Amino acid sequence: MSRGVTELVVLAQNGDSEAFGELYEMFYKEMFLYACSMTGNSITAEDAVSDAVVEAVKGLKNLRKPESFKGWLFKILNITCRKQFNQKISVAELEPESENRIAAKDEIAQTETGIQLEAALSRLKSEEREIVLLSIVNEYDSNEIAEMLGMPSSTVRSKLSRALKKLRKIMEIE
Repeated sequence: MSRGVTELVVLAQNGDSEAFGELYEMFYKEMFLYACSMTGNSITAEDAVSDAVVEAVKGLKNLRKPESFKGWLFKILNITCRKQFNQKISVAELEPESENRIAAKDEIAQTETGIQLEAALSRLKSEEREIVLLSIVNEYDSNEIAEMLGMPSSTVRSKLSRALKKLRKIMEIE
């Protein structure tokens, strides 16, 4: 018999490490895919997920609404991914042709269209790129994205719409 997320969160808040393990198993794949889309490669994504899980374990007792666990967890992951991505950019600026940077580009740009899409995405603002990736690549709906990013779902929908229009224009030009 499987237990619900809210029940597992309450158990984990009361020190049940097996309950947290079940939560981790429930959300790991989704977290990893999200982190890959945010950071640009699987190695950085794994680091981001690990760091986010550590932060979640530390802060779990402070979560007031157990039913909001998923949104809370993804907010932590979002912050962690941004830190990881910023660190990756700093390293890439110091070593423009580093192996990590080349590997990251290879993972993203497998085809000619992928290269064009990567270039187009890079021209979007960070928040726009994030919303597009969450919606299109990870298939989150506007309510889920809103919860992760801490903004109204109507704002997510309008930003997504504007970002997709920008992407279309960029792709048509190039």
